[in-house]
Amino acid sequence: MYRSPFLAAFTLAALAPVCVSAQHTDGPEIRVTGERIVEPEAIQDAVRDMAIEQRYDEPLLRFHDPLCLSVSGLGLVASAQVRDRMLANARAAGVPVAKKGCRANGLLIVTDDPGALVKGIEKTQPKLISVVEQRRLDVALARGETVLVWHNEEPRGTEGQNLPMRAAVPGMPVTGSFSQFGAEHRINSHGRARRVEPANSRNVVSGVVILDIRRLVGMDLGRVADFATMRLLVPGMRAAPEARDSAEKRQINRPQSILDPFVAERGAERMTRFDRAWLRALYDLAPNAASTSLGETIARIYARDGT
Repeated sequence: MYRSPFLAAFTLAALAPVCVSAQHTDGPEIRVTGERIVEPEAIQDAVRDMAIEQRYDEPLLRFHDPLCLSVSGLGLVASAQVRDRMLANARAAGVPVAKKGCRANGLLIVTDDPGALVKGIEKTQPKLISVVEQRRLDVALARGETVLVWHNEEPRGTEGQNLPMRAAVPGMPVTGSFSQFGAEHRINSHGRARRVEPANSRNVVSGVVILDIRRLVGMDLGRVADFATMRLLVPGMRAAPEARDSAEKRQINRPQSILDPFVAERGAERMTRFDRAWLRALYDLAPNAASTSLGETIARIYARDGT
């Protein structure tokens, strides 16, 4: 894995406040108290603003395989603390977690030069970034974004199961010019057309979160871990866009999220009740649940799991 030559020295100086804060942490603490209660309608409005995909025929994207997490760039001790907290967040939300010795499918990397890291990955490990995600990352880098996230995906069956790889076209004779694809493809032989739910699910093969270390100065490790948890485990969630109308009213009614703003001394210090409800809803829903089902489910879990 590419690593900036300046990262080790910069980590010791810039992350001193983070490491000091972490020394006073007794362990992963996920529950947040004292939050303002938001009405169900406002929860669903926020989901519509923050969910990237909202289609009745598009299943939600999430990890169906157990999460195997790797954290690097913060030093051995701090990286281990962040990883432990992220895994605790995952388990609390019902996300399956792999056993030790697994092959990583989720990465959190902290560096002083995200752009150079991405370019290094493109050259040395091009399969780690799909063509579609590479184009999106190029746009993000051109904008100067300091948080880079991407997820590579594959289709799965309705229950999240692996699909067989075949070269033959289902239903066609085993010989003839129309019997074979040019290469093997995943075939959803058990999928059936449905009036309500999609006939397949979508699995995250690998997810990567890259954070600019300079953005983390003044934050503690718990906040970094919680932010990375949401960006990694909830692929379809983005920071809320700026209010387009009735800004004051929208801000009063909007639930708070750790995603926005992710700035030292501003924003939520931990995953909020809204964040936890979103994460729980995503992994509670059926593997092939449509993305349009998310808002109502989040609102119900938010109300049910109040503190």
